[in-house]
Amino acid sequence: MKFLAVSAALAVAVSARCTGTPLPTTILHGVEVVDTQIVRDARKVIENFTPYLHKHSLRTWLLGAAAINANETLKATLDLEAHAVATILHDLGWDMTPNSEWISPDKRFEVDGALGAMKFIKNHPDGKKWSERRIEKVYDGIVMHGSPGLQAGKNADVQMILASIGFDNPGSINPAIPVEKYNSVVADLPNTDIVFGTNETWVWIAKTKPEATYNTILEPFGTAFVEGYSAVGHRIFDLINAKH
Repeated sequence: MKFLAVSAALAVAVSARCTGTPLPTTILHGVEVVDTQIVRDARKVIENFTPYLHKHSLRTWLLGAAAINANETLKATLDLEAHAVATILHDLGWDMTPNSEWISPDKRFEVDGALGAMKFIKNHPDGKKWSERRIEKVYDGIVMHGSPGLQAGKNADVQMILASIGFDNPGSINPAIPVEKYNSVVADLPNTDIVFGTNETWVWIAKTKPEATYNTILEPFGTAFVEGYSAVGHRIFDLINAKH
């Protein structure tokens, strides 16, 4: 959905990794992806998340990688390792695990995710070698993903992280993604629970820290719990409670 608006910027402003050494890759759910230690460890971070969040995080990475692989210029110039880490970890702020190390009591979920990813990189043996500029790209790509339009003028790596996050929105297949790759990913990682899972998470955030929803896409949910006037928010919450 966002890719067509982003592609023009990517075409004229690609960001070279400049390592001179090809990254190791593997095939995952039909898509060729980066297979470095920091990427494998990022996958471990999310492996015990709720099933819908785990699948959503992987689909975001894989669908983004499929789009990049289909564009030789992007594949040759983007920071594929940073893209992998950012997309895999972009929703750390959705982790409903009790006492999660990624969740703050007062910050919006995108900030929790961005700070969590930055913490993960800086504490990782390989991440300690990353430049501040690389880490900043990961932070920017995550922190802006709940506020479409703020990425104007950002570099190509950030643009592609944001585009990839948008690829997992329910609806038609983005034309940047080869259909056979999309079908392969979704067959292995079905997205049938993403809408319910999103509502469940947003209601949980609104209930646990409503102040952090102000001036965000979650504000109606937060208002429901602070002022108690949103029947929609309460109906969703009742459905979730009934599920459990």
